[in-house]
Amino acid sequence: MSLDVAALRARFPSLTSGIAHFDGPGGTQTPTEVGSAIAATLTGPLSNRGTSVASDRNAERTVASFRSAIADLLGAHPGGIVYGRSATQLTYDISRALAKGWGPGDEVVVTELDHDCNVRPRVQAAESVGATVRWLRLDPTTAELDLRDLDDVVGERTRPRSR
Repeated sequence: MSLDVAALRARFPSLTSGIAHFDGPGGTQTPTEVGSAIAATLTGPLSNRGTSVASDRNAERTVASFRSAIADLLGAHPGGIVYGRSATQLTYDISRALAKGWGPGDEVVVTELDHDCNVRPRVQAAESVGATVRWLRLDPTTAELDLRDLDDVVGERTRPRSR
């Protein structure tokens, strides 16, 4: 099967700018179909999730459809898919929950390779409870994590989860 690259690119209007954004912020390169689906959802009757009126049912159906599509993409169960305002907001929520089990003397490890939306929430959560942030550095010559320091960065006080 051959891939029609021109047809695929045409479905991403932002690519007509000549710039491809590989850092992944939401909405940077949205396919036409996704933009149309979002517009239809937001301009139709929509409210809090529920079953009482059409707007409730539309919200419920939208979330269920999202979970089903992502579960299909990932080969997962729809009940395990979390829907939130953004990946950054979800990371803040998780970091705050994890930080409830952290305190002074605990260490949280982040890397220079991760996007800031995966780093900043953990750094701020650690700082808010007096935990130490340890960094796994990026080797600028290879663009890979420098794993030679892994044993020094990850230790007994590293807290990947709540106690």
